[in-house]
Amino acid sequence: MVAHFANRLRCRALQSLRTWPNLAGWRDCFLVFALFSVFAIGTGFATQFFSWHLTAFHPLKFLGVMAILFVFPGIAEELVFRGLVLPHRSENWEPGKLRAALAVSVVVFVLWHVVNAWLMFPVARPVFWDWRFLLIVVGLGWTCGWTYLRTGSLWPPVLIHWSIVVIWKACLGGPVFFE
Repeated sequence: MVAHFANRLRCRALQSLRTWPNLAGWRDCFLVFALFSVFAIGTGFATQFFSWHLTAFHPLKFLGVMAILFVFPGIAEELVFRGLVLPHRSENWEPGKLRAALAVSVVVFVLWHVVNAWLMFPVARPVFWDWRFLLIVVGLGWTCGWTYLRTGSLWPPVLIHWSIVVIWKACLGGPVFFE
């Protein structure tokens, strides 16, 4: 039973990495990303969570930060919270079950940030426990989950998650916990 479940998750993860969106899927992902960006920027500035602040990175160091952020949180978190938690579109789930799975994915994604700061990353607590951050994380979780369900591909959510974090850390006052 456990081996069957583990094999199913492995297959799901591999399918999510091997699937590439078609043009209509990329278009839809871009539109949802644009809507999320308006929500996040509006929320961030309206609540004074964001501030225009260019982080003074040396260009090579910034490329290194971007590469790290592509792997974690980009690929790692998306693989877990979308590629494993959500069904691949080839599994043909009913719409009601897909919505429930998306809700579970978002809740677990938000809780991960709270628990991560509590157990493993105490320096992030002031940010990861801030209600403004968590509200934006809810939107990001929904956006990444929706784009994954729409395309069956992990790559749009990875790019969305990565670009949002890079922009936040580079010019919207997001903290850089490693240098």
